[in-house]
Amino acid sequence: MRNKFFNVAWHVITCVLLFASFVFARCYQASSMASEENAIRTLISRWVKSYQDLDAKRLAALETPNVEIVDRFGELHQPSGRNENEKLWSDAFEMVSRFTPPPKVTIDRIQFLRPDVAVVQVSWQFAEGILLADASRMPPFSQVDTYVLTKSQTGWLVAAHNMQEKKP
Repeated sequence: MRNKFFNVAWHVITCVLLFASFVFARCYQASSMASEENAIRTLISRWVKSYQDLDAKRLAALETPNVEIVDRFGELHQPSGRNENEKLWSDAFEMVSRFTPPPKVTIDRIQFLRPDVAVVQVSWQFAEGILLADASRMPPFSQVDTYVLTKSQTGWLVAAHNMQEKKP
């Protein structure tokens, strides 16, 4: 009888410990994903700030050297290295006036495909358009950008970026 009691007690304790370890693992995983989501939000904030500051060097540093970019006109850019990527942004920023009002930017969605790969959708609203260096102005528009992010040893980086004008 005593052995039967100890057997039942042993099984109950084992089940409780297994359940507790499962719950702990799920809580740890949720905490880890929340931490990664915060890191992604920080990266996107830094990317947006670099864009608003027209800082090609900082922007390129937030992207993988072999980033693929589809611009708002549907053209694919595949720079081969960080210097070429920086030049791509630098050339684009030469056309934009430093007095352009900043767009309103909202992170719409973050989806983890794997722990080290995420897809992020970001809405941009250029309510006043974009003032160009020649004093002309692009009319107001909105766009949705899709970023594919990868996690490296140093943190999250933009591996692909697709800009799509949002139609009313």
